[in-house]
Amino acid sequence: MTGSAPNDAKPILCVIKKQNGINKMNIIQELDREQMDAILSKRSVPEFAPGDTVKVMVKVIESADADPKNKKKGGAPKEPTVRFQAYEGVVIARSGSGINENFTVRKISYGEGVERVFPVYSPYIAEIEVVRRGKVRRAKLYYLRGRRGKAARIFERTDARARRLNAAWKGFKKPKGEPEDLTQIKGIDVDLQNRLKHLNCYKIEQIANFSDEDIANLDETLNLNGAIEKQDWAGQARRLVAELTAAEVTAEETPT
Repeated sequence: MTGSAPNDAKPILCVIKKQNGINKMNIIQELDREQMDAILSKRSVPEFAPGDTVKVMVKVIESADADPKNKKKGGAPKEPTVRFQAYEGVVIARSGSGINENFTVRKISYGEGVERVFPVYSPYIAEIEVVRRGKVRRAKLYYLRGRRGKAARIFERTDARARRLNAAWKGFKKPKGEPEDLTQIKGIDVDLQNRLKHLNCYKIEQIANFSDEDIANLDETLNLNGAIEKQDWAGQARRLVAELTAAEVTAEETPT
């Protein structure tokens, strides 16, 4: 009986190790999912594949060093400035999965081929726009590196799936007037305001007049998870419009 105890204990230890391994994998997947959700809350990731032409808006942070022309000691350093740089080319590969997924974009610059690898969920990407959908048979288009001109041309995809993707909602009709401060609405921060501006939504009156279809399209495009209805953007916007109208009427009635 005493000799059988170690043999009985081995399977138990194996099961414990296996369970611990599963728990660790679950934790890693949850952390990856949280990081992906954090990026998706700020921008959307469109559906694209190798052969598609995309435009990637990359955030470039300028140096925050002090001005060298300022000879005064202890001069205040410059604040870092952010600008956006467009990189447009053909997707020749897409690899990885989850938070580690990336894609390679190739373009011809001054007669030379230039390639750049972008992580899909990089915080330094402001937007990914699909310009054209290409018709290819391979998952990796590395053969384009040895081709130039017409030999490197990719035909446009025109099947039902491409038409469906191209017909997807891309934003509102551009309204007249200057952009307004949408951060007055609770739930809209500066980053979300910039994303709304890309969709031609920069007027408080627009939000006040949202239809159910507008809310559904915006929620799906920006991955807001129902935040528009939960935070009652339309109601907040209507109250702001009413307050602004009342203030204008009061100003007109007040004698000068």
